[in-house]
Amino acid sequence: MSVTYDEKGKPVVKVITYGEVNIAQLQQNIQQRYPEAKIEGLEKQPLIRVVGEEKPENLKPEKKEEEKRRKEGRKEKKEPLIRIVE
Repeated sequence: MSVTYDEKGKPVVKVITYGEVNIAQLQQNIQQRYPEAKIEGLEKQPLIRVVGEEKPENLKPEKKEEEKRRKEGRKEKKEPLIRIVE
């Protein structure tokens, strides 16, 4: 957060947030500390959107088969990471 002043002497607050932030509460706190301030940066949308994976029961039939083959392939290819040599 940085605070500068415009040519009329009013505060201009520039904000950059990371992670989960309560924007409404942050904006309220800034307005309490800097009345009549112009706040920049809170209107931006987050650049990262969390997308969940589809569960196999929600997939189309052909995708279910592909998922099944992929899981079976993993089981066959697994080798132990530690080998005991006698």
